[in-house]
Amino acid sequence: MNRTETARRTTTGVVALLVVLLTSTSFSVVLADWRWFPPAVMTATAVAGTGIALRMRRDSWWGVPVQFATLVVMLTALFGDDGVLGLIPTLTTFEEFSNLLGEAVEVIRTGIPPVPAESAIVTLVCSGIGVVTILVDRIAVTCRAPAVAGLVLLCMFAIPASLADRMLPWWVFAGSALGFAVLLPLGVGLPRSGKEGGVSARRLSEAVTVTAMACVVGLLAGAVFTGVGTRGRIPGADRNPTAPDTGEIGLRPFTSLRGQLTRDEEVELFRVEGLPRDTYLRAMTLSRFDPERGWRLGRLPEGIPVQGRLPMPPGAERSTAAPKPIEIEPVGYRDAWLPVFGVPRQVSGIGEDWRYDPDSGMVFTRETDDTESYTELAVLPDPSKAELRASSGNSSVDRAYIATSGAGKRVRELARRITANADNRFDRALALNNYFTDPTNGFSYELGTAPPSSHRALEDFLFRGKRGYCEQFASAMAVLLREIGIPSRVAVGFTSGRPRGDERVITTEDAHAWVEAHFPGHGWVTFDPTPLADGRGSTPSYLDSTAAQQQDEGETTPTSERTTNPTQRNDGTARQEDPRADSGDPAGPGIPIGILLLCGTTLVVLLASLGAPATLRTLRSGRRSSLITAGGFGAAENAWRELLDEATDRGELPPPGETPRRTADRISGKYEMSPEQRGAWHELASAVERERYGPPGRRQTASSLEILRRAKAGLRAARPLGFRERLLPRSVLRLPTRGNPTARH
Repeated sequence: MNRTETARRTTTGVVALLVVLLTSTSFSVVLADWRWFPPAVMTATAVAGTGIALRMRRDSWWGVPVQFATLVVMLTALFGDDGVLGLIPTLTTFEEFSNLLGEAVEVIRTGIPPVPAESAIVTLVCSGIGVVTILVDRIAVTCRAPAVAGLVLLCMFAIPASLADRMLPWWVFAGSALGFAVLLPLGVGLPRSGKEGGVSARRLSEAVTVTAMACVVGLLAGAVFTGVGTRGRIPGADRNPTAPDTGEIGLRPFTSLRGQLTRDEEVELFRVEGLPRDTYLRAMTLSRFDPERGWRLGRLPEGIPVQGRLPMPPGAERSTAAPKPIEIEPVGYRDAWLPVFGVPRQVSGIGEDWRYDPDSGMVFTRETDDTESYTELAVLPDPSKAELRASSGNSSVDRAYIATSGAGKRVRELARRITANADNRFDRALALNNYFTDPTNGFSYELGTAPPSSHRALEDFLFRGKRGYCEQFASAMAVLLREIGIPSRVAVGFTSGRPRGDERVITTEDAHAWVEAHFPGHGWVTFDPTPLADGRGSTPSYLDSTAAQQQDEGETTPTSERTTNPTQRNDGTARQEDPRADSGDPAGPGIPIGILLLCGTTLVVLLASLGAPATLRTLRSGRRSSLITAGGFGAAENAWRELLDEATDRGELPPPGETPRRTADRISGKYEMSPEQRGAWHELASAVERERYGPPGRRQTASSLEILRRAKAGLRAARPLGFRERLLPRSVLRLPTRGNPTARH
């Protein structure tokens, strides 16, 4: 292999890598931020660099498994916790990958773009980009068919294009087209083999085989991703309709909710006419609480056809409200769950495949059934406080609605303490609702709080953080209700939107979650513990302490959980060759110095790219130490930022707006430290607050470096960093924290 050919192969491999990375930016429309991009760049660079290095001496197809091995090693380094030396995967690592990819598939099936760049999604994206890099590298370089590589790149475009409801940005097309235009000429005029200057039979068969494989991949990708995206799927939709369901869609019920509320643009979903008062539009109810995964959809029964008069749900025999006809027109909504108001008595204008389950209050289908407009004859219960206080006896609902599955002793004691002075079911539920909405209890409505997904997350929200949005508040209150024996469930859907002429308009920003508690004789009664700052939540008459008791035609406050501050709503988010000539000339006995230099340079670049984040972290820490040692104004601030970076490297991301003193309390209280080390955290927090807000002349703090060393020593002893955390510090890359994704409402 001559030097010219080697240079051509290397150039083609590098350009192919750049084209893949440029094309991957199309994922930016379906992911809420760019945290996925640095790991994707490192993965693709390592895979492509392996191919380039292997082709320095001789090209062969055994390089493909080596590139796949490199991909697995990179995924282990980035996302695995149990790899040998942090690089070599084990059986536990593969189980971990399987769980992550399973979670990512659920997000794709149930989420509405853009979704948060959680670890599961980032793992899936990096895996896919790594495979695409291998395909494009082999097609463009080995098979001399860069034009065919365009089919694989087109598949990458097809995935976000099929999931997003808006056009891809122009710069994505421009960048990819420019890179592909540079790649195409590299396949023209390459050395050919054969007696008459034609392409050898082996190379021709390779090119045909790879072209056929690329076509198959393109067709499969189109078939698979046509059916995913904004339309949720019912478990069993592709199986026998009579088969039992497992409720798998409930694994990530709040992903769709967060996706609705964190979109770049507000999208109109429904137009409603005839709604007599503000109330909630329910899409689904979650009946099963899993301490490790949060609230999930319970076992979905067969249901009954939505034809004619529908039965009342169990335990609602005392409801005397008259049914009201409500016209609902889905504009930008297509789902297997049909949203309804209150208790549906009749639904007309929909297909024959829709089913109704009176126990869960859900209308659903196992088939693809578009509904342009439908009319619901709905009962909107509005019992009085006296009626609810008089409710007694056992609820005629499934025992699953009072199962807590081990929420924890502290949660149980909290529920009993809050309701200790209440002597009836309604007053106990009201006490729990008021516990969250009363400002004196310290709960606040925030958009940048991670969703509760485990037992610990529930306790963190109730006893420490007390910051969240509708998901956190509804989830917590429903668990507390069950702990005192009141059947409860979490409802997911929409508030009633805003008026426009004679109709109401419901958009993506009206997505909401609330609580429904069961009262014998009255059925499922709505409670909303989310303390919206501007009072936009719909307040039923039995929860309104200032308004007179109202019935079906009574007025309530406008319903919406939209965010009025777009900056706050998006806080923390951002809107992704020539083959070896078979001339018969034997290779020289030695390796040319140019090849050695190029190979060495490639390895150095790969190692440097892996070590760059850790190096940047070390340089930043050293620079701050110099500034702290110099003393004077700013020393405490630099020491505090260094301490925050140490905490961030361990996954302790300070919420926006949290004061230094509160951060010190939270982190030093979470880990086992000596009194001296814990005191260093508070000393430094006080020093930085004094430096920021103290009067001139009293802002400087002595010995900030010594205080910092004690605080860091305590954190490092209590929570040592793993190999991957040292290699890829979160304070530099801001990689997503598994199990604690950043979510927004």
